[in-house]
Amino acid sequence: MTDNANLDFTFPEGLHPRLKGLAWLIGHWEGFGQTQWPGSDNARVLEQVDFHHNGEPYLHYLLQAYADEDGQLGRPLYMETGFWVPGEKNEVMAVITNPEGVAQKWHGSITGLQSTPGGELGTKIELTTDAVLSQGTHTAGSRLYGKVADKLMFACDRADQDIPLRSWLTGELERR
Repeated sequence: MTDNANLDFTFPEGLHPRLKGLAWLIGHWEGFGQTQWPGSDNARVLEQVDFHHNGEPYLHYLLQAYADEDGQLGRPLYMETGFWVPGEKNEVMAVITNPEGVAQKWHGSITGLQSTPGGELGTKIELTTDAVLSQGTHTAGSRLYGKVADKLMFACDRADQDIPLRSWLTGELERR
């Protein structure tokens, strides 16, 4: 997984040992992103992401996206919450749900420190859906989370019954 000597943080007190590969996520992140979907307006959004631990072998996750009103929080646009659980070796599983009636089980991998085009060291998490329960038409998804130059960057793709997998939500967030 990751080597603490190359990280810009210390592991939180009481962190479960299985969470060391995800520890860089812990905290409150804020920044801007983009949402785009056929039939909807493409919009710049303000995003807040929180990862918390309580000493057990999982992280609690919360993402909130708001309309960007000249750099200020506007009306809420989207929210999701769930749990991230490390698996064997560099695997991770997540269960994420939202108020629109979508629940997803994700599976993926954590890739440790590696060089980025800018020369920084980064960590990457790739997730794909194992299962989607939806009241609507949502059928699948993939996600990429990365730590690049002290920022949390992510890209969320999704598919619906009539729309193949495509970009839906992105973000570039800073730890606050």
